[in-house]
Order: sequence, then structure tokens, then C-alpha cells
Amino acid sequence: MRRFGFGILDLGFGGKRMRAEARTPVGFIGLVGLWCVVGLGLGLAGCSPYQLRGVVVAGEASGVEVVKKNDPRLADAGPGVAGAGLRVVLDPERLSPELIGEGNTDAAGRFALTIDEPGAGFLMLDIELQTKRQDYTSVAERMQLPGSNERVIVTLTRGEDPRRLEAGNVLEETLRDAEPYLRD
Repeated sequence: MRRFGFGILDLGFGGKRMRAEARTPVGFIGLVGLWCVVGLGLGLAGCSPYQLRGVVVAGEASGVEVVKKNDPRLADAGPGVAGAGLRVVLDPERLSPELIGEGNTDAAGRFALTIDEPGAGFLMLDIELQTKRQDYTSVAERMQLPGSNERVIVTLTRGEDPRRLEAGNVLEETLRDAEPYLRD
């Protein structure tokens, strides 16, 4: 006689029917309960908004660097650039990328942009971080959205901005660039 799952016995040899035990499948209920708790935990974690945090500083070479949240360079990065505008664009390679976050730096150059996108902070989402400020060269960096334990240091250089980061839409940018050639 062999047991199969939730207390049901094998029919045995010779086709004789054996009795089936009626017992509560505690193991099954426990497993279902565990999955419910895990699902609830993941659901609640998904409800908490992710914030892209970092600092914008003035420096010699423009660029974007992703560092751990306890990196000492965040505190010693240099003078912050107040009032810099930041935009986060999801899937910048698409014809019509989606703007998922924007904001400005505070007086110390720090920022915290709320990104309300499913999976933000733990999935690898392709983004473009655009940063601009009057009298500084703008920066646009394509990267993966940093994890929740990471921060961003954006460095801007002083000077005239040779490009504008306003459209954020590949189709609009292409039409704007082609406009001189389309005139009669």
C-alpha cells in the first residue's frame, strides 16, 4: 500500500479498493499560506515608491556616476548646483520614450526624484538621466536605473550649452534636426 499526496491510498494489488483516509492536508494549507504571505510582501514592497537620489555638482568634466549610498564622495563631491533640472526618461531608444520622473535640485545640489514605475529599484530598467542648468553644459546619460541602495553623482561644467534637452522625444528631435533640409 502506498500513499499519494493528501491522505489518498493506492488501490493496492489485485484491483481491491483500499480505504481512503480523510485527513486535513496541513502541508498544503501551510504552503498556500506561505505563498500568500510572500505575495503580500512583494505587493507591499511594490507599492512603496522608489526614489532616484543623488547630487549635482560643478566640476571639470561633465558626466554621471552611480555609487553606493554610503560612498564618501557623495558628501565630498564639491559645491552643489542649486536649481538644476533633472528628467528621467524610460526606454530612451523607443520612438516615443516615457518621462517617468522630473524635478530640481535643492540649495545644496541634492535631489530625490520619485519614480512611480513598476519594478523601479530592483529591475534593470533602461533610462536616460537628463540634467540641465543655465550657464552649465547639459548632461544626458543612458544607463540602467540604479538600485535602491545606490546614488547618482552628476557633474556639470560651466559654460554655454551647445545642445538643448527639452524634447525628450526621438521623433520630435529628428524632425527638428531635419527642418533645415525640408524647407522649400
